[in-house]
Amino acid sequence: MSITITNPEGRNIEFKDQRGPTCGLYSLSFVLDYLYNIKIPATSDGDKKGESLRRKFKRDGKTIIGELYDSTPVMADYIRSLESSKIKCQSATCEVSSIVGILDAGGLCMVPFCVDAGGNPDTSGIRAHWCVIQKNVDCASRKLADAYHWGRKFVFDLNILRASNQSIQDVAASWWGKDKDSTGLDYYSCDSEESTTAVDAWWGTHQLKPGSVKQIPAALLSQTLAGKMLIFTK
Repeated sequence: MSITITNPEGRNIEFKDQRGPTCGLYSLSFVLDYLYNIKIPATSDGDKKGESLRRKFKRDGKTIIGELYDSTPVMADYIRSLESSKIKCQSATCEVSSIVGILDAGGLCMVPFCVDAGGNPDTSGIRAHWCVIQKNVDCASRKLADAYHWGRKFVFDLNILRASNQSIQDVAASWWGKDKDSTGLDYYSCDSEESTTAVDAWWGTHQLKPGSVKQIPAALLSQTLAGKMLIFTK
């Protein structure tokens, strides 16, 4: 699934559904194209030689399998370095007034939050996820904005989004392996580096590709994601 959004210059930008645990990279790929006409796909989509954000972030030690756990100034500096003459990215406090102001000025916000099964923000503290907030929506009683992730458009209440962002909790170290028969980036949580199978959220069992199991270290998401967002301006 994907959705196409027309930017102020009249260019159509596709927001694709993510492959694997790569929500932050798909959000960033969209932002770079929408604002700066920089076209770097989030994933290689089977192209063994082409550059992608996932390939570059892995090479530079910014991700293990595609996850993006950083919304601090360190990450903002790294993103600007992708093309320093064009990209204007900052780490900012996740506040409703800030989001509204950035959108009114023609910018975009990449906001980490806790996602529920329907794609909406909740305050569970778990399932950290990324979206792009693109446009304020007129509403007399609430602060609403268009949001994009999973290749879909949502309308988020910004106060609920902020509460969800603030609730993000730390995560322990975990092991993830790739489905043996998958041609994509289907990773599943497993018990250890020696695991040969994994069970998904629907109790389905997956055979894991030999050598694919990777450890994602414990991360202090309460410090690197909670209360923060990445903002982009022209």
